[in-house]
Amino acid sequence: MPNRRRTILIVEDDAPLREILQVLLEDYPHDFLFAENGRQALELDAAHAPDLVMIDLGLPDMHGFELGQELRRRHPAESLRLVAFTGFDSAEYREQARQAGFNDFYLKPMDLEAMERTFDKILTTPA
Repeated sequence: MPNRRRTILIVEDDAPLREILQVLLEDYPHDFLFAENGRQALELDAAHAPDLVMIDLGLPDMHGFELGQELRRRHPAESLRLVAFTGFDSAEYREQARQAGFNDFYLKPMDLEAMERTFDKILTTPA
C-alpha cells in the first residue's frame, strides 16, 4: 500500500509540549492538528476526519478513555486509528485503553523516533 498524506490529530493539554511537537513534526509528510482538550478534539474530528488520533489520557475536561470511546462511536473501528499515551502505566490502564477502542498504547515521554514508528506502523497498515 503506497504511503499517502494523512491527517493526524494530537490531543495534548500541555501547551509547551504541543508547541514542541508542532515544530518537530512540521517536516513530516502528514497534516497535523493539535487539540488541548477533549472538546476541541471532538470539534477538530468533526471538521477534519483524521486518520489517526493520538490522545494524552490525562485531559482537563474529560478522560482520554472517554474521548477514545466517543471517537469510536463516531467512526467504525476500521476507519480511525487511536493511540493512547500517558505517563502512567499499569495492566489496568492498558486494558481500559483496549476496551475503549485504542489500537495502541505508549508511555510518555514519547520520543520522536517512537512517534515515527507509530506513524509507519499504524498509517501504512491497511485498516
